Amino acid sequence: SSLQERWPGVLPLAMLQAPGSAPPCCAGRGLVEALGVVPAAAPRPLYRLAVAGTPLGPAAEQSPALRVIASASLAGAVCWARRSRESSKSSKSSRAAKADGKEVAQEPRRSVLLTVASAAAMVGAQSAFAERLGLSADALRNAKDKVVVITGATAGVGLEAARTLVAAGADVYVTGRTLAKATAAAEKVLATGGGSATPMELNLASLASVRSFAAEWENNVKKPIDILACNAGLALNQGAKDPQLTEDGFELTVGVNHLGHFLLVNLLEKKLSPSARVVVTASSVHDPETGDPGSQATLGDLSGLGPSFGKTTEMIDGGAYDAGKAYKDSKLCNVLFTLELARRLRKKGSKITVNCLSPGLIPSDTFFRYQNESFAKPFAYLAMNIIKIAETTEFGGDTLVFMAVDPSLDGRSGLFYSAIPPGKHQFIEKTPSREALDEREAAELWRRSAELVGL
Repeated sequence: SSLQERWPGVLPLAMLQAPGSAPPCCAGRGLVEALGVVPAAAPRPLYRLAVAGTPLGPAAEQSPALRVIASASLAGAVCWARRSRESSKSSKSSRAAKADGKEVAQEPRRSVLLTVASAAAMVGAQSAFAERLGLSADALRNAKDKVVVITGATAGVGLEAARTLVAAGADVYVTGRTLAKATAAAEKVLATGGGSATPMELNLASLASVRSFAAEWENNVKKPIDILACNAGLALNQGAKDPQLTEDGFELTVGVNHLGHFLLVNLLEKKLSPSARVVVTASSVHDPETGDPGSQATLGDLSGLGPSFGKTTEMIDGGAYDAGKAYKDSKLCNVLFTLELARRLRKKGSKITVNCLSPGLIPSDTFFRYQNESFAKPFAYLAMNIIKIAETTEFGGDTLVFMAVDPSLDGRSGLFYSAIPPGKHQFIEKTPSREALDEREAAELWRRSAELVGL
């Protein structure tokens, strides 16, 4: 009863699986050990891992598979916590518990494997396979001879998109934070044959690097760009207490995901072909109505996005630093930027189009590189193979290619496409969040961003 009072709605979910039974106890204990959570605090982190930790929020509770996993984890955690408290009553039990704690500390990976194995057995998991979107023949023909620039093309969605476009005959410029990374990725892409893959260095955490890339394009490459894919992005560990900064002193998440791309597009606008497409990789988490857990995306009055950004203020709304919110805010910036750029180009009479997308939850090592490994690995397995709410990197790459070359988007601008419902391998046009549609806010974001990057 005390647990139910403290975490409303959690215990009923746990009781779907009988507390104290062997499999739930094993799963619950393994998850708690993997997370490094003390018994008394176990239920909430476990609930967040199994339910609220997904991008579905409340909708995730409708998944039978997820309910089983959450129930087993929570029931096991309660059972283990109760036994742990009882064992502390005697010194002998206390010593045993300490010894057991040492063994657990030495074998966290074994605990994770036991957890995943138990959950898989409960729901009959099957191995994930490379699900694809299914690009049309017309779309792939449309890619031939196109000059394409992809940021974040060294791994994940960007790398898969580069592979597909090169195979279709496109001339792809593979960019990465370092030339070595870009070169290694270009070599992988070239293995598909067809077009060409040229490596170029582009570090979006450095405005000097962005300017250097634009100068290199103007002075040496000198080709009109048909497709500019602003795909690079990062998400820092949500438990981080202190912000990381870009080379120019901006909060890293917003600096890379928004400001770096903002400057890049503005510098390359005159290098775009007359009917070019600009594609921005955003995310559904820009919209609070998706039910994603934690703090929600909102830029407030943008008071933090000024000369003090990254110095005395770390958040766009001027609030206290929140790594998870910073990521969501950066994705809201992506959508606001996309729609504002589309309006500005339209007013100029330009035929250049700009659209954004959410490729879905793709729990790759690249995206989770800043997250706690004891969370990221089990969650990725559960999301892909058991709960089935995630997409493959191949699918994600296809969504980017679709936005870049599909004939159905010819002449259409200011759109947001998203992979919904989660894990169903569908990709459809969707209305962005209410805040993303605020034209005044978009114009103010543009003004403040231009000042920060020196435009």
